[in-house]
Amino acid sequence: MSGKNTMDYKLLIDTAALAGTIMLENGAEIYRVEETINYILKVSGLKTTEAFVVSTGLMISLDNPDIDALTVVRRVNGSAINLNVVAKVNDISRRFYKGQISLEEAFYQIKHIDRQLYPWWLKDICTVLVVIFFTGMFGGGWQDMVFTGIVGLCLAGWFHIVKRIGLNSLIRDLLSSVLISVLAAFLVRFNPQLHLNLIITGSIMLLVPGAIITNAIRDTLHGDYAAGNAKILEAFVKAAMIALGVYAGLLITGGID
Repeated sequence: MSGKNTMDYKLLIDTAALAGTIMLENGAEIYRVEETINYILKVSGLKTTEAFVVSTGLMISLDNPDIDALTVVRRVNGSAINLNVVAKVNDISRRFYKGQISLEEAFYQIKHIDRQLYPWWLKDICTVLVVIFFTGMFGGGWQDMVFTGIVGLCLAGWFHIVKRIGLNSLIRDLLSSVLISVLAAFLVRFNPQLHLNLIITGSIMLLVPGAIITNAIRDTLHGDYAAGNAKILEAFVKAAMIALGVYAGLLITGGID
């Protein structure tokens, strides 16, 4: 086998690993990551193409009687939810599998994929609007919604700080929920007509791990019980950290008289 072919196989496995890593980092289900990687690897036509993915990393292997086995291991630290990026990588892998783009083009497109779907200011506006409307949905009046918007504005600013210092996601959720309950308690203390429970409930909806729970169910239904259990545990721990943060914030402020 020539060096050129070796380089092609190396690029192929690197492309698959890059695609899988980006999808994991952006909240894709484990079965979907494995499916995308396998679509890319099938193009090799080799006897053995294996992909093993867990929530914190992946391992990919290529092997054939006439080549030296190639194996790539990638560890994934931290994840966000950006389904647009997941869809883009998924689309690139399918177009490569169908022969619509070359391996080099697929690698380049995945490596330079635009992960910034919306500007920061629009995300901040949505953060404020989401907490306002959740408070209204849970039965809050217009005053509750207005003051929840103040909490949401502070929370949007806090998210920028967290992103800069690179906090662990669990610590971020804990401190964010502390901030929410402290702000809500102070607002209610000076405005007794407000409802503390509605302001806190509406605000913490931003932190609730809904996408993680959904992914856990989808992975479990696809027979990947290890990934499903891991995601369920992650969701449980996140929910516990949020609850602990709210409780700690109320302890700090003394709750409401």
